[in-house]
Amino acid sequence: MRMSVTSCSLAAVFFSWQIAAAQQQNINPVDLMRRATQNEIAAAGPPTPPYFMYKDHTQWKAHSVTTENIETSEGGLSRTIAKNGKALSQSEQAEADQQLKSFAYDADARRKKRQSNREDDQRSITMMRSLPDAFDYTVTGITKGPNGNEMVHLAFKAKPGWNAPTRETRVLEGMSGDIVVDQTAMRIAEINGTLFKDVDFGWGILGRLFKGGKFIVHQADVGEGKWHETVETLEFTGRILIFKSLTIWSTETMTNFRPVPSNLTTAQALQLLQNPDEVVAQSGGGAGGK
Repeated sequence: MRMSVTSCSLAAVFFSWQIAAAQQQNINPVDLMRRATQNEIAAAGPPTPPYFMYKDHTQWKAHSVTTENIETSEGGLSRTIAKNGKALSQSEQAEADQQLKSFAYDADARRKKRQSNREDDQRSITMMRSLPDAFDYTVTGITKGPNGNEMVHLAFKAKPGWNAPTRETRVLEGMSGDIVVDQTAMRIAEINGTLFKDVDFGWGILGRLFKGGKFIVHQADVGEGKWHETVETLEFTGRILIFKSLTIWSTETMTNFRPVPSNLTTAQALQLLQNPDEVVAQSGGGAGGK
């Protein structure tokens, strides 16, 4: 009987492996990336309903900042609540809140912020459009995500002979790494890239990034079908123009997502930032923990 159970278990494992192998063979990684990047491009731009409130923690080499953030139809607002892991003092919090209030009611400042965000979004769109053609892809596995969706794991490396169409996309010519695509949502869940050679770049400035630099991006459905970045790590060294050295080192983590009404006024958004527990009470817990 024991041998029979063992044999059945081995047969089940082997059968599952055969199914997974067959699924991998049926996936065209370039087509998969083309469909996923099309969805990423469609989702780019200013936040649209449903809107969320969330906590953001950014760690640099020598310091960190923690903020509460809220999305609104007029753009996002961010309230600093801690620095270097310590809550702001009463006077520091009062000063930060006054700066936030001044920004929130300054129509010109918010317009300039939206314009800056649009420029960043356009750069991201340019990069996304290049991803399907810039790399050679290999399917390395299929797993189940936390939500039960099928996650396709791809290894990628810069395609020989591919020429970047813009200065911004030149960084892709020296990149290799891994990508995870949520095949059900057809969205990119993870990107982990490393430079295997020095590359020139032009992201608003001209410079060179050195071999070994890396970036990691995670995003997920944080609730109600809304995808949002949850982790962004950047670790690069290089130089700007000829003489000035460049070091980029940061990890940004976004957590505790909670839905908020889509028709918030600026005053209401500021009130919720100062009293985040009200959001949890109104939403019955919301999307916290994602």
